[in-house]
Amino acid sequence: KFEGVAQKWSGVLPDKFVALVVELVSTTQLQSTIAALAAIPSRHTRSTHIGTARTLVHGGFTAAGYSDVADLPWALANHSGHNVVCTKPGVAGSTDTIIVCAHYDSRMATAGDATSPAPGADDNASGVAAMLEIARLVAALPLDATVRFVAFSGEEQGLLGSTVYAQSLHDAGENVRLVVNLDMIGFPPADGSITVERDLGNVVAGNDAASIAFGAVMAQAAVDYTDLPVKLGPIFASDYMPFESHGYVAIGAYEGDGNPNYHESSDLPATVDMAYLTKVTQMVLATLLNEALDVSDASGTAVDLYVRDSAADTGAQPSPVPHWESPDISVRNGDPGLGDDPELGHQPPINGVPNYLYVRVHNRGTAAVPTGTATLRAYRCDPGTGMIWPTHFTSLGTLTISDPIPAGGAVRVGPFIWTPQIVGHECLLAVASVAEDRSVADLTTVPLRHDLLVRFDNNVGQRNVAPQMAVPGGKVKFSLSMRGGPGSTENDWELDASAFPADTTVMIKLPRRVADHAAVTGFASSGSTQQKVALTLAGGVVGRLAGFPLGSDERANVEVVIDFSHQADHLGIYPLVATQYQDEAIAGRLTMQITALKDLDDFFFANPRS
Repeated sequence: KFEGVAQKWSGVLPDKFVALVVELVSTTQLQSTIAALAAIPSRHTRSTHIGTARTLVHGGFTAAGYSDVADLPWALANHSGHNVVCTKPGVAGSTDTIIVCAHYDSRMATAGDATSPAPGADDNASGVAAMLEIARLVAALPLDATVRFVAFSGEEQGLLGSTVYAQSLHDAGENVRLVVNLDMIGFPPADGSITVERDLGNVVAGNDAASIAFGAVMAQAAVDYTDLPVKLGPIFASDYMPFESHGYVAIGAYEGDGNPNYHESSDLPATVDMAYLTKVTQMVLATLLNEALDVSDASGTAVDLYVRDSAADTGAQPSPVPHWESPDISVRNGDPGLGDDPELGHQPPINGVPNYLYVRVHNRGTAAVPTGTATLRAYRCDPGTGMIWPTHFTSLGTLTISDPIPAGGAVRVGPFIWTPQIVGHECLLAVASVAEDRSVADLTTVPLRHDLLVRFDNNVGQRNVAPQMAVPGGKVKFSLSMRGGPGSTENDWELDASAFPADTTVMIKLPRRVADHAAVTGFASSGSTQQKVALTLAGGVVGRLAGFPLGSDERANVEVVIDFSHQADHLGIYPLVATQYQDEAIAGRLTMQITALKDLDDFFFANPRS
């Protein structure tokens, strides 16, 4: 058993980059791959259907954006087949190779039975699904080694495909740094553990120490990025063995013995524990990134900048919920030249006139940041959920931080000047950066859910600005939007009115294309047109729309009208929280704060658009 202590993530690279990418592992993608492979009648190497499996795996790589994908034929021991090899080149100057592999063939208990159904969901659609998901997530990331993702056939007949391929690499003199094999990783043992396999002897003894060291990296990744217990075991009888015999360093991930469906027709997708497989995939992905991600290593830096995401945020990662209420990001309405002090606090933005944005930047480190070396960038986005970085964000500019930032201290930076065009609503983002502590936003233009950037990069802070005032029995109107992800997703959208008094009514109008595909709970129907559906939600209730699709970057606007409570407390603040889920993962939240005004003597009302 591996008794690792969680190191988790620091606020600097590459740790926070790894933490962010690991969160992108999609259970839905894994499930889809397993279902497709297991639906093939048999993936026995001699089955007439093995070509269908090969085409499916090949298509998974090309769908992830790879162009160098080849079906390499092999012949050995009176068998023949194809290995599917997808190559991701390393950055310029990289000279070695990392192999991530899994076998895509399956079999029944009788080794030669090529006709009986052999769904092989755990053995080994699970390994193939994890490999394809890892390939998808690293496709656009800079790695310091060439990575070859290899799907073998012939494994069940004696490691035939991997034997031929390992020999070809040896003959070509390829410098293989590491081989990571994934074989049966979807059926957890009773203790929920994953076995990290290392080379302990076998044909070549000289590669054992490096294998043990790499195994420790994988075991630590399980502790840091998942809650999987880890066991340590030997490599044995899978596709890493031919590589080991050529002296290459090999490790593997394996669920351990005990799957009663092994080589049986009952090895079906329903028997695969998808939560477990997701965590194993995260572990292997983190291992690959910790070994090969080509970003500056700031682990020894004495500087750690951060912008808080909420009052409870101390710069640790991931930031706590809520992560969209930064007290370090504030707006002032008045011209600073007129003596408007940003220390007086945040004001709601005024539409159509210049507003002034200030940001406080903290330093968790032990060394000061000198004058003029750090920068701060500010962005805005139309309010809503599911926003994608950087696609949906507009720059408000970049400022050089003119004051030194002391160790353990903070400075106020600004103003950024901009003119809002959305009444009362803004999503504001701030990114602090210095050479010793760069932001993830400095390194990648790959579209990703903005909430991951905010939560896992403490250099980034967010404030959603959506205050509203309402009189008892009055109505508040506003709109927000849901957005699709970088690819097509299945979505849920939740509106939490549990903080509202029961006599409040919230009505939403949303596109029919969303409502017609959603399972609706909590809401009551209140009419429809050809284009829109109206739903109502009572105060104290949480409403949910579940299971509707959104295409890549698709936008769905939601109009909200709140018929506010007569029972609300004067100046009481009542939050209405909208949450969007994409493929079962939170894609964003937005809080609308409604302030009740029962005593109006001290208030006057003007047109907020002026």
